Amino acid sequence: MEFELILRLFAAVVLGGIIGFERGINHDAGLRTHIVLCLGAASVMVLSEVLVEEYSISPEIMRMAAQVVSGVGFLGAGSIVVDGNRVRGITTAAGLWTTACVGLVVGAGYYAIAFAIVLLMLFSMLGLKSIMEKLRHDGLNYEVILEPSEEVRIQDLFERFNEESINVNKLKIEEKDGKTCVFLEIKVPKKIKIDEIVSELSRCCAVKEFKCI
Repeated sequence: MEFELILRLFAAVVLGGIIGFERGINHDAGLRTHIVLCLGAASVMVLSEVLVEEYSISPEIMRMAAQVVSGVGFLGAGSIVVDGNRVRGITTAAGLWTTACVGLVVGAGYYAIAFAIVLLMLFSMLGLKSIMEKLRHDGLNYEVILEPSEEVRIQDLFERFNEESINVNKLKIEEKDGKTCVFLEIKVPKKIKIDEIVSELSRCCAVKEFKCI
């Protein structure tokens, strides 16, 4: 019985390491974090099973596992960073939470299910990454600050963007010193030359800023 439980802990280290190796290439929460997290979750599950076998406390195994699932959320939240208008670390946070779940599965002795979860995680984080990169590079995102002239309506700009298949992701309008400033985040298709867009906007607006984000 003890050998079986120790084997589960070793399996948790291996599976947590596989996930952590992928994350550790470009992220702070890498190899060691995922190994320790998976091992810790597996330890809780193993301890729960030992308590059930030793003292016949049937509800204990689910109660302790539930605390791991809820508690890891605080750890994952620490890996999420808000940088201006961008949010980074959500995938890492989700990976940490799922790694804890893998630890619980291993701790319960279901190796095949745990390996299947890890394979699906790697497919999601690595296999789908190239697809997402391709979709992301179908167009580039730009931050634009405009000061339209009095003759120009904001609706006219949107209609022009629509004609060029330019998506407006964010819009903010501010009144300052009697002048209207329009803050935009737009996604411009690759086929459109940025110089042409800037030139066209300059005819009807004062372009204060136009930068790639």
